[in-house]
Amino acid sequence: MTSERQLLSTGEVARHLGVSRQQVVNMCGRDEIEHVFVGRHRRIPAREVRRILGSGRELTREQERSLWLHRARGNIERWRAEHRSDGMTVRYLDAWERVLDEGLEAVLDTLTSTSPEACELRQNSPFAGILDDETRVQVLRSFKKHWERGRGAGRPADDRS
Repeated sequence: MTSERQLLSTGEVARHLGVSRQQVVNMCGRDEIEHVFVGRHRRIPAREVRRILGSGRELTREQERSLWLHRARGNIERWRAEHRSDGMTVRYLDAWERVLDEGLEAVLDTLTSTSPEACELRQNSPFAGILDDETRVQVLRSFKKHWERGRGAGRPADDRS
């Protein structure tokens, strides 16, 4: 990024921020990032990337959480418009909206709980597509290692706490 006037594509901004292109598009849609249209394409001034990043090169954990929660809310809004208002999908969207409104602890509890309600909500998660492929693969590998360590400890699966 060389010039204050330089305009970047949503993909370029996503790479700089370490998020998905869709997250950048969503941020533009919520007017969280200054942008202009060049034809039908959004372009973001390079200074916006520097503003978001502040003094560091990466988003803080809080900024990442905020983006993930905003993206989940965006998915809920989009899906609500695509589904029948009297269908089962709306029930799940309403439930997720309540969880998101309760805050991060409620979200984490829903994502990790073994309760039947939480398991059902996870089958209808608004977090689909939030992680970029690289991060998603890292999370899955980490979980696999954790799972294998627990199973390899010689304890039966029912005996773990």
